[in-house]
Amino acid sequence: LLLTSIGTNRRGDFPFIILNLFGVLDAKRASEENLMRAAKEANFSYVICRPGRLIGGPYTNLDLAALFKIESRVEDGGVTLEEGDTLIGDCSRDRAAMASVMALINGVAADIDFAIVDDDDSESLSRDDWGEEYGCLAGLD
Repeated sequence: LLLTSIGTNRRGDFPFIILNLFGVLDAKRASEENLMRAAKEANFSYVICRPGRLIGGPYTNLDLAALFKIESRVEDGGVTLEEGDTLIGDCSRDRAAMASVMALINGVAADIDFAIVDDDDSESLSRDDWGEEYGCLAGLD
């Protein structure tokens, strides 16, 4: 499991071009490519999780989310998952962590890469719901 961030495939697009001024997204993309190559060569499965801008404590970034202590609107809200790097938005740290844990314990989460952002208008996913989401991403729907 590799946790990177949205924008790794859109480094030349706004706002990611600004976020990549020091090459952070370039390095994250190189890590993704290295993982996928190693997985293919050594025949193991991988999961790449790309959360949106991390919000909620601990506030480790020097950005507006930290300055204003931005939290999710709903403590136990849902998420939106999409294959690849297509979403834009915020992702609470606890939901990014939950996506990571659920990917590790759901056997269908193999050879997938996805973006994840908070969706405070939906309910949180159950363990079975996570499995269904990962199954869809893996093409098992």
